[in-house]
Amino acid sequence: MAAMVLPNVGADVVCQDLIPSLLPCLTYLTAPGPAQPSPGCCSATSSIAEIALQSQANLQGVCTCFKSVADSGSFQINFGNAKAITKLCNLPLNIPIDSSVDCTTLTLPKTPPSSVSVSVPVPSPVPSQVFDELFR
Repeated sequence: MAAMVLPNVGADVVCQDLIPSLLPCLTYLTAPGPAQPSPGCCSATSSIAEIALQSQANLQGVCTCFKSVADSGSFQINFGNAKAITKLCNLPLNIPIDSSVDCTTLTLPKTPPSSVSVSVPVPSPVPSQVFDELFR
């Protein structure tokens, strides 16, 4: 695995602290095909969403951190799965895990949720047409 240099993103976001919290999602994010995130993954991403919702700087900091992971090449991320995680874990906002995203363009929702609630998906086979719809 290549060494990954994580940016100092400022705000209340420390990338070196944030990345380990994504470990429950590693299997999902690196699955070779469509997959279902684990309850632990959805819980982890919900916690990260809570941090991102605290301020514009946090949102952009989390995005910058995720972008650095995507850019690093340290993990073979399935970007289709990364894109679907927001919907599959019922997250209150989308934070792209993508090397091409411009994090400075992300903005907080106009009416952020007062609290983040996560509906943990029940692991079950997902029909291919569901994934086809998610990845359009």
